[in-house]
Amino acid sequence: MNHHLARRSGARGLRKDPQLKIEKQELEDRQVQLTVEVPNNQVEAAMQSAARRISGRAKIAGFRPGKAPYKLVLQRYGEEAIFDEALDVLGQEAYRRALEESTLEPFAPGALNEIVSRQPLTLRFTVPLAPEVDLGAYKELRADSEPTTVPDEAVDQMVDELRQRRAIIETAQRPAAATDVVVLDVAGKLHEPLENGETSLLDEKGVSVLVEDRTNWPIPGIAAQLVGMSAGDEKDIEHTFPEEYSTEALRGRKATFHLHCVEVRSRKVPELTDNLAHEIGDFTDLMDLKLKVRQELLEQSSREAGGAYAQRAIEALVSGSTFKYPPIMVKDELDQLLRDLDRRLQGQRMTLADYLKVQKQTEDDIRKELEPRALERVRRALALGKLAEVEALEVDAAEIDAEIARLTEALHANQDTLRKAIDNPAGRRTLALDLLTEKAVRRLVAIARGEADAPVPTAAQDLQPGEEAPAAGQPQE
Repeated sequence: MNHHLARRSGARGLRKDPQLKIEKQELEDRQVQLTVEVPNNQVEAAMQSAARRISGRAKIAGFRPGKAPYKLVLQRYGEEAIFDEALDVLGQEAYRRALEESTLEPFAPGALNEIVSRQPLTLRFTVPLAPEVDLGAYKELRADSEPTTVPDEAVDQMVDELRQRRAIIETAQRPAAATDVVVLDVAGKLHEPLENGETSLLDEKGVSVLVEDRTNWPIPGIAAQLVGMSAGDEKDIEHTFPEEYSTEALRGRKATFHLHCVEVRSRKVPELTDNLAHEIGDFTDLMDLKLKVRQELLEQSSREAGGAYAQRAIEALVSGSTFKYPPIMVKDELDQLLRDLDRRLQGQRMTLADYLKVQKQTEDDIRKELEPRALERVRRALALGKLAEVEALEVDAAEIDAEIARLTEALHANQDTLRKAIDNPAGRRTLALDLLTEKAVRRLVAIARGEADAPVPTAAQDLQPGEEAPAAGQPQE
C-alpha cells in the first residue's frame, strides 16, 4: 500500500469534530510520519457514502442508482470492497485534517503507507518536508583555471577540412581507389536473432562512403573492402562485433554485410592557395584564412574551458555542502530520467520494453544504474537553488520577455507557434527557473575566481565568450 496524497484534498467525507488523534514522529530524511486514528462515526459515515457510490455505478434490480440499501450493497459486494472505496475519501480527508492540526507544510504529495488497525481505524502517513541545504563556507570556494591555447596542428587540420570540402567529385568509370567516394547500397544481418527476434541491422540505399582508412561505417576497415570495386559489383563481408562494442546487445555477435556498388566517384582536392582562400570565404589570402580559423578555434576552446570551469565550481560547491531531502526527490528525478530514456528510444524506433528485453534487464535494474546520476542532479539543483536564495538573485519579467524574444527570433515562420508554447504561465515559470539557474552559475564562477563582490553577470556576459551555463534549479540534463 502506498497511496499518494495531495497536499490539500477537496474531499469532505469527515466531520470536523471530534478532533483526530494524531501521533507525529520526525524521520531522518526530511520526512514526518503521522499516525492518525479516525473516529468510528466518521468511518461509518464514509462506509455509507462508499456504498451509495458503488450502487450508483452498478445496476441493482428494484432500486435507482445510488439508492440501494447499505445491507444489500454489503451482501452483494462485501465489506472489503466498500472499505476500499471508503478509504479513498477517508485517507484523503484524514491526511488533510492531520496536516491542518499538526501545522505541517508538505514539500510534495504524501503517502498512505499502512493501515495500522481497523478497530479503531488507524492510518499511517509519510509527509515529505522541504529540503534543507547548508552551503558551508561557499564564499571561500576556489577552482583552478586552465589557460586556453590552440595548437598549430588544430589550425592545420581545420584548414585542411575546409580544403577537403572544396573537392571536385566526378563519376569515374574505373574500380575504386583510395580517396574515392563509393556510392553503396548496404544491408546488414545478424547470424542469430536478438532477444526480440530481430536480425536486420541496417538497410541503406545510395550511401556515399569515402575510401579512407579512418572511415568506419558500416564497420571498421571498410575502406580496404571497397578498393577495387566497380559500379555494379557486389560482395558480402563477415564481421564479428568486438566485446567492447558500444551497443551491449551486439557484443560478440556475428553479422554479414552485403555491399552493392552503385557508383564510383573520383575526388580531386584543390591545392591550398590564396585563390582557394578566396573561394572558401571572405578571406584576403591564405594567411588571413589561418588567422581567422585560429580565432574561431580559440573562441570555441574558451567556451569549452568556461563550461568545464563552471562544472568544476559546481562540483566543489556540491562537495562542500550538506543536504537533507525527502526520498521522493530522487524518485521523481529517476522517473524523469526514465522518461528521457524512453523518448530517446522512441527516436530510434524502439520502446523501453524492447530495450529492457535486449539488455536482459528490468526497470528496477535501470533505476539502480541511474540512481547515482539522479542523486547528482538533485544535489546540484539544490545547491544552485540555495546559492540563488542566499545571494538574493532574481529574474524579472523583462528578462523573461527578452529570453522569449531570443528563442523565437530565429524561427521566422514558426515564431507564433513557439511563442504560444512558451509565453504562458507554466512556460514563463520554466524560463524564469532556467534564467535564475544561469545567474547562480555565473555568480558561483565569480566567487570561484575570487570576484565575489563583483555584480552578478548578465546572460550576455558569459563566463567565456559564448559559453552556455549548465542547467540546474529543477534537475535537468
